[in-house]
Amino acid sequence: MQRSAIGKLGVEAFEAVYSCLKQARQQNASEEEIRSSLEKLVSRASDCFEVDQLLYFEEQLQASQPHLQL
Repeated sequence: MQRSAIGKLGVEAFEAVYSCLKQARQQNASEEEIRSSLEKLVSRASDCFEVDQLLYFEEQLQASQPHLQL
């Protein structure tokens, strides 16, 4: 998934979008705030969907890790 997103966005844009979305999730930013921030980084905010999915799956994995360490 990460490779696919990098292929669409390029390495630099992927890293910027990843950081932006990660910070937005931590701060519980609104959809409008997120969209506005992403539009400053890429021409189409919809191109960032895979990065958002990647972050979601990473969060799910981190949340499940304590249960795996039984």
